[in-house]
Amino acid sequence: MTIDRRPSPRSPGLVVMAAAGISGVAGYVVLVLAARALTPAENADFLVFWGAVFAVFGVLTGLTAEITRAVFAARHSQSPGPAAGARVVPAALVLGGAVVGVVGLSGPLWAPALFGSEWLPLLAAMVCGIGLFVVHSALGGAAAGGGQWSGYAVLVGLEATTRLALCALVALLGGEVLGLAWGVCAACGTWLLLSLWPRYRRLWAARGDVDRGGLLRRMVSACTAAGASSLLLVGFPVLLRVTTSDEVFAGTAPLLLAVSLTRAPLLVPLGAYQNVVVTKVLTQGLRALVGPTRLVLALTVLGAALAGLVGPVAMRVINPDYRVGGVIFAALTVAAGLVALLTLTGAASLALDRHTVYLAGWTGATLSALAVLAGPWAIEPRVIAALVTGPLVGMAIHLTWSVYGGRSGPGSVRVGRSPSRPRTLRAGGAPAGLEENR
Repeated sequence: MTIDRRPSPRSPGLVVMAAAGISGVAGYVVLVLAARALTPAENADFLVFWGAVFAVFGVLTGLTAEITRAVFAARHSQSPGPAAGARVVPAALVLGGAVVGVVGLSGPLWAPALFGSEWLPLLAAMVCGIGLFVVHSALGGAAAGGGQWSGYAVLVGLEATTRLALCALVALLGGEVLGLAWGVCAACGTWLLLSLWPRYRRLWAARGDVDRGGLLRRMVSACTAAGASSLLLVGFPVLLRVTTSDEVFAGTAPLLLAVSLTRAPLLVPLGAYQNVVVTKVLTQGLRALVGPTRLVLALTVLGAALAGLVGPVAMRVINPDYRVGGVIFAALTVAAGLVALLTLTGAASLALDRHTVYLAGWTGATLSALAVLAGPWAIEPRVIAALVTGPLVGMAIHLTWSVYGGRSGPGSVRVGRSPSRPRTLRAGGAPAGLEENR
């Protein structure tokens, strides 16, 4: 199957970045509202719930990325006739239903230790949110893969703003952790409203480039890899919780909030934009990463300088009891930049159907961060060292595999193609010229 390499007449960058920016600001404000409405101990509990929920959401972003790849490949195929692959949204519901079942049934084993005395209603909110987010992820992937970037942007932006509105209402009414938790999860159902429009209903009929069995296998692989990445990206409070004593963890709300605030400006927009990266790498190869990498490096340097100056003051405005030094803010921003770069190398691996490489990099990053967190040092050095070490290990795996894989077997990649030849896409989605030995 060959891919039409002509550029789309609609550039996705601006509209997606606008939606991502809205999403980032909304997430910022939700965290600030929680910090002002809750005690430090309650906020630490809320941040653990936030991290747990978004860690599972992060697993499900594997659905979005794989559906983007599959629909894009089917849509740009030069083979005659309509796409013959499986419908992507129903396939995603099969896998998503399994995730909902696993989380719900296993909840009594881990939720009491993680969520405390209110574990049952918090678990119920989490399961409800996961079920809604499965459809959100699938529709987002179908829209992105189909080139419907404005529809994708509305889906992303509306979910985030709805979450902000619900959490603001809960805070205004004096709600506590449970109310905020339900506000966070209920917002995942905004696709129900959007489905009143035909353009969103048509996404349910989108097809991929492989049959249902092949699509499900790729979805499982993508979600497994995304799960490893989500633990480091948004599940970090959970990792810190399981490696820290109760007495120390009760005072970690300021540090956890600083981690979230320094990450959001880079990782929230990048999280939405990585589906654009997937499509660009499919058509342009690895050179599509040059521009985003330069931008991330520039924003990291600028952000670290600003965070060191403004961060401590902003933290005291959010909550007078919160104290985090400027050096800590700057170091956390540098760590966020490294995670952003790891996100780019991972998105490129996924775009090229190199799920093993993607999974190996993120798993190595998460395990190395967890190993550092388990060390005997004070809390702040442990957190910074973990957030720096993890991405460096993950990028080393991605890049080493890319450079030397062509000589050593599985996962190898060799970049290079003649400009005169059409770019071909295998059933798995790996473009010709990016040879893979399995």
